[in-house]
Amino acid sequence: MGLPSGWALVRSVGRIKAVRDVRATEFALVLGAGVRWDGLPSRILQGRLDVARALFEAGKVRRIIVSGSPESRGHSEPAVMRHYLVSQGIPVSSVVLDESGVDTWSSCRRASEDFELREITVVTTRFHLRRAVALCRRAGIDAHGVGHDAAADGLRRVSARGARREFLATTKAFWWRR
Repeated sequence: MGLPSGWALVRSVGRIKAVRDVRATEFALVLGAGVRWDGLPSRILQGRLDVARALFEAGKVRRIIVSGSPESRGHSEPAVMRHYLVSQGIPVSSVVLDESGVDTWSSCRRASEDFELREITVVTTRFHLRRAVALCRRAGIDAHGVGHDAAADGLRRVSARGARREFLATTKAFWWRR
């Protein structure tokens, strides 16, 4: 394990939980993962949104920030995310849009600086979770995370590709200081 991977591990150890085990926070931060050509969430994004819905329904979060790109295949990723959550029974007043979340660091920094959050539950895919928690902590947030298991959800190739990409993304996150 290299220094960047070790950094992400140390910063996230004991902070990655299942829905039932994560401590309650006011907000969940759902990180974007793409929109299909027809304006629906990608399968991997839908998995993340389903985790956020489970957190909301379990009373683990009261509000959900959906963070992503304002332009994903001609659609606002956060607007698509909100529409999906509302269609699944989450009140529209409980969903907050962040259209500046073009990458993980931007989403974490915005949660800290613009939303002034000091505690959050990060929701992403499992292969991305350690880096996401580490970056939110770097931004000054006491972050815990719950991950969507894409491989168990029939997305093995996507999950394997994402895990390989994480090595480079974690290296960049470790060395990049903003």
